[in-house]
Amino acid sequence: MLIFVCAAAPAGGQGAGNPFEMKHRLAKTPDVAGISGASNPFDVTPHRQPGAARVLAENTTKPFRPSSFLPRYGNTLSDITLFGILVTIFTLLTLSVAANRKAVGKAWRGFLNDNGLTVAQRESSGLVGLSPYLLLYGNFLLNAGMFLFLTVRTLREESFNNLAFFFIVMTSAAVLFLSKHLFLAMAGWLFPVSKEVRRYNFLIIIFNCVLGLFLMPFNFLLAFSADYQELILFWTLGLIVVFYLYRAFRSSPISTKFLADNQFHFLLYLCAVEIAPVILVLKLAMIQTG
Repeated sequence: MLIFVCAAAPAGGQGAGNPFEMKHRLAKTPDVAGISGASNPFDVTPHRQPGAARVLAENTTKPFRPSSFLPRYGNTLSDITLFGILVTIFTLLTLSVAANRKAVGKAWRGFLNDNGLTVAQRESSGLVGLSPYLLLYGNFLLNAGMFLFLTVRTLREESFNNLAFFFIVMTSAAVLFLSKHLFLAMAGWLFPVSKEVRRYNFLIIIFNCVLGLFLMPFNFLLAFSADYQELILFWTLGLIVVFYLYRAFRSSPISTKFLADNQFHFLLYLCAVEIAPVILVLKLAMIQTG
């Protein structure tokens, strides 16, 4: 009997008290699809149901609005203030024309044909000869900025008809047009095309001087024609497109000599300086209105 008890004692020691027995760490719930319970430290189970990320699923991102930083003070710019600004611009134009009446005729002849452009460029040497055209060009910058402001005012009057936005547009227009002349000057310094660059630069000045004269009356009509604002706006835009197409036609002889040997550089300039700014402005407008 004693031998039987001694033989049975080791068998009883193999029970739950065995330190090598891991049964107490197993999950009490049955496995699902062959996966052990969550209490197993080696069990890799997703902490949530697989699928799209929460940020993408909820789609909480805000759409990009390039004009979100612009001041939106509502319709606070009165017609009297706008009329005073236009009268001031017209006064500056009158003084510019009175300073040298012949400059207007020379600019018009340079706008019509290449011979007139050559004569005007020859007589505009030096600061004294160029100053009448610079005054007319300043009139163009003011009228171009005013036209851009009136365009936005016509389409979104409730948001951007305020003085803060007006000064932002006027400054942006001046920087936009003057930066092109700076780029052309840099191109003339870096590459052996200084003569062609000077002629093309003066061609831009002449065309913008004439365009500024045409924009003046259209700005008055666009500002105070309540019933026909959109018609006048698109008519003026069509006129501007015709001006720039005609300028491209007149400037083509200047670039013809470089087109045969430097097609890549000419295409690069055309895309980067002439086309890309227009497409960028249109894209920003489409994003904002969309």
